[in-house]
Amino acid sequence: MTGEIRRDSTPVTERQPARGYTWPPFEKGNLVAVRHGAFSNQLVGEKASRVRELLLERYPYLADEAFVEALERYCRAEPRAVMLHDYVMEKAETEGVEAVPAYLWAEARGADGNAARFGQDCGLDPTGHARIARDLGLAQTVRRHQAALAVERLKAEGSRLAELREVRTNG
Repeated sequence: MTGEIRRDSTPVTERQPARGYTWPPFEKGNLVAVRHGAFSNQLVGEKASRVRELLLERYPYLADEAFVEALERYCRAEPRAVMLHDYVMEKAETEGVEAVPAYLWAEARGADGNAARFGQDCGLDPTGHARIARDLGLAQTVRRHQAALAVERLKAEGSRLAELREVRTNG
């Protein structure tokens, strides 16, 4: 080490102390270096929990043991895709498209593709939903539910038309 020179032109010696600056060590779980959060297990995990809650509310069949892995994959892939998309779009809008590194475009595209595939495995798109409904025997239940909704819409429309007729004849 002797004989070396630093950028500030001071000689480097083995016993020379630091040049007067120190930083406290980062605490575990800090988010100082996070830019978009898509590579942070902590942030993705937090958002994944919320996605899981919403999905189980809307699609109770996903609570079945058969969907554990597919649901977990989707719940982690969707927030990651959204975080990457939002970051890339914001950076492109504020600093220009060329400011977004090429690897980040590729990561965002890959994350979107993963979320779409994993969502299909959970029945979150029309094709996946039809396949799962068929496999689980939910097709009849879904058709009955859709028919009931259609009847309710027709009843509401009939009531609205009756009120309109009443207003016209008495008005």
